[in-house]
Amino acid sequence: MSRTMAESKKSNGLITNGLEVELDKGPYGLGMGLIDGLHTPLNAPGIYIRTLIPDGPASSDGRLRIGDRILAVNGTSLIGADYQSAVDLIRLGGGRLRFLVAKSDLEVSEKISASSC
Repeated sequence: MSRTMAESKKSNGLITNGLEVELDKGPYGLGMGLIDGLHTPLNAPGIYIRTLIPDGPASSDGRLRIGDRILAVNGTSLIGADYQSAVDLIRLGGGRLRFLVAKSDLEVSEKISASSC
């Protein structure tokens, strides 16, 4: 079984199953809210999807879920990046953005959803 490059990326020395998603910004952006995992019950670094706005580009695409971790934007790694750097990269990244995303399991999703930030 062969893997595409998007399915097999190195993250902090570990192979992470990733999903590559391209999204076009809508009139109000991508329709997703992000959070730094350190500010959640997960207490782990990383930029995670915290909210998806119904009918927004991210939600309508159907592949992204709350709790998924954004690993890269337009080929720029977010591993070790702080929240503001990640948000700036997305805001300034143009009208079409390419994300590399690590899918989360139910436990991670619940911890991200439970965050009060």
